[in-house]
Amino acid sequence: LSASKIIRNIFTVLIAILPFGIYFAIHPIYQGDFSNEGVLIKKKLVLPKDKDLLIVALADCPYCIQSQETIKLIHKKNPKIKAEYIIMNGTKQDSIRYAEMLKGFATCRTQKNNVVLMQTIHGSFPSYIFVQKGKFKKVWNNDNFGVLAWDELVSSL
Repeated sequence: LSASKIIRNIFTVLIAILPFGIYFAIHPIYQGDFSNEGVLIKKKLVLPKDKDLLIVALADCPYCIQSQETIKLIHKKNPKIKAEYIIMNGTKQDSIRYAEMLKGFATCRTQKNNVVLMQTIHGSFPSYIFVQKGKFKKVWNNDNFGVLAWDELVSSL
């Protein structure tokens, strides 16, 4: 093989692979897009019987704020889903701010220093707790709450 053929082959391979590399650098594939690895839990925690999905969030966490768009999409797929944001160690103003952003797709409340809840979500924000009739069904953190988790949630209610 001549040097020009080798250079041409390397250039062709780079041209073929480079667009995909750039795309996945900007829009990476998340674990939750391929698996539904929520955690089944058996902790003693009082859960509301009238809610299906609890989102445990922090007041100023950018991922928690961004999660509201996900909840709106889930609500559009299944309007029966009743969601509630639990803002950990937040203020009344934080709850009001979240409620304004959610525009009725979910309710909001604050909660202080709930050790069992923090252990349940392993300190990961936002976390999504799937509840059926006041009992835990599954918990996902932000990285695991992908398309398969959405499908499980939407189809089971």
